[in-house]
Amino acid sequence: MKDKPYFYGMLYTRKWRLYALLFFICLWPALTHAQSILIDSLRDRLAYAELRPEERVMTLGRLARTLSQQDLREAMRTAQQALVQSRQLKDRQYGAFIQTTLGYLYVQADSLHLARQAIDSAFAMAGSIHDRTIKGYVWLRKGWMEYVEGRQEKAVDYLLQALRVLDGQQAYSYESLVYHYLSSIYWGYKDLANEEKYARQCLHTSILSNNVDALCNAYLSMGSMFVQRFRQDTARRAWLDSALYYNRQLLSLAEVQHDRLINRANPAAVALNTANLYWEFYPRSYRDSAEKYINIALLAAREADYPEAIANCYGILSEYAIADGDYAKAEKIFLLGLGELASDSTNSRLSKARMLLGLANVAEKGGHPAKALQYYKSYMEQHQAIYDAEKLAIVDKLEAQYQSEKREQELAALQQRAAFNRKLNFFYICLAVASLLALVFLFRAYHFRLRSSLQRQQLLAREKEEAHLQAQLKEAEQQLLLERQERLQKELLAGTLQVEEKKELLQNLREKITAHAGTNPVFKQMDRIISESHRQDEDFEALKSDFAEIHPEFFTRLQQKAGNSLTRLDLKYCSYILMGLSNKEIANRLGVEPKSIRMARYRIKQKLELGKEESLDQFVSSLG
Repeated sequence: MKDKPYFYGMLYTRKWRLYALLFFICLWPALTHAQSILIDSLRDRLAYAELRPEERVMTLGRLARTLSQQDLREAMRTAQQALVQSRQLKDRQYGAFIQTTLGYLYVQADSLHLARQAIDSAFAMAGSIHDRTIKGYVWLRKGWMEYVEGRQEKAVDYLLQALRVLDGQQAYSYESLVYHYLSSIYWGYKDLANEEKYARQCLHTSILSNNVDALCNAYLSMGSMFVQRFRQDTARRAWLDSALYYNRQLLSLAEVQHDRLINRANPAAVALNTANLYWEFYPRSYRDSAEKYINIALLAAREADYPEAIANCYGILSEYAIADGDYAKAEKIFLLGLGELASDSTNSRLSKARMLLGLANVAEKGGHPAKALQYYKSYMEQHQAIYDAEKLAIVDKLEAQYQSEKREQELAALQQRAAFNRKLNFFYICLAVASLLALVFLFRAYHFRLRSSLQRQQLLAREKEEAHLQAQLKEAEQQLLLERQERLQKELLAGTLQVEEKKELLQNLREKITAHAGTNPVFKQMDRIISESHRQDEDFEALKSDFAEIHPEFFTRLQQKAGNSLTRLDLKYCSYILMGLSNKEIANRLGVEPKSIRMARYRIKQKLELGKEESLDQFVSSLG
């Protein structure tokens, strides 16, 4: 790096402040010095008679921010008009948006006390804002205000909360601005990791926003991040090249999108920063490149009314003259710079003081002590004025801080009172709901008891009627069973007589066969048939007593199970099954094939609705 010449000592002591300019401009309103085309567009929209009140308030707010540097008084009047109209709207989000706009304007007018009041008023409304984009914007400006007043830790908290509120709202311009502020805060902390993290997020969201000013802020953050990295390790020239790349990207974008660019301070600061990089890190042969960017910076700074940048431009030019040993030229450059700084603002006085100090030192180096003393006296006058202004600013800042803390305490007290009132209201609501539920419960209990009593009476009446019907049914069943039993007994008696007659006939036939049998095989076969019939009659006599003992309700249960679909033959089959006869024995009894018995059993199972795996014999036995 080159040896530090005289004025470079002054510049070097402020080189961090020079880069701080790149971030100080983020304390200016984000939308400033708009072009006439944008102002005319907003005014044309306001002239539309059917514009909704909400849209009119928002448009007035945007117009106020756009006018903020071109005509600050007009911007103030426009914002106040928007504030009056916002109070006529039920939705408080519009009033909050306008209060943040007023906060911008008050900061630009160096009235931190009023700016704090406006931002705090907007923040007090944040709890009732449902639109998350506007709510996130209020949190953003709350963090911005803390940043302006030097409370970086609080600023980070509010800015991170703004990101949480804005998440998912696709408000990429606001998100990009939050990341820009966070990157600048960590730039001040020299926390390179977080500075780079937020600078890259700023770039990403600015691309999504497709907003020229957001992109300029992102290029500014990226360039400053790489400069800071290079200053910590000057062997990494690639970082310096990256810083210059993003600076050129910003300047190129500002030139191409000049009509769309609102914040004109960015190009001035970046061009100045680029010129300083050429002065500080490049050989004297790159002087033409430095002067090129100084000229760009001067044009942009004059357009943006940016005296600090103008002063630094002349400062770098004077450094080249001092390095050449041309003190007269350096003095002329300083005097040209002083001529441009006609404004009486605090920033202008500070720049004048630095330039006067530079003039004093240049005059001393050039061998003009009297002139150097005169310049130094002028410097002391400016320095005293700056000191007085800073004292007033400190008092104003302390007053703003006191009012802010007082407002925060009042807000905390109001929040506690509101929380207590909410709890009290919740208790009253719970009490009312409990009372209502108790009344409903009592009414329901009475209604239930009444209905239960009626149902009990109806049930008793039905049970009494059912008992009467059951008694009648049982009596009818008993009568039917008696009639069926009498009929069966008669049939059994007739069968018995028939069997006796058959027995007597067979006995006589057997005696005659025996008498004439001899050796005739036919007679022997007939004798066997008669013997078999006699045996079957004996078995029938044995089963007759069992059949007579069958419970009368057996047939009733069968018919109930089959839905009264069983025929008399089916009942007879069931009776034989109950007696334990096999299919063959039943077939012999009835004089049919065993196959017919199997088919009859299958038919009976279907009528009784028995499954394939269920046994008919077991079912019949269970009913017997």
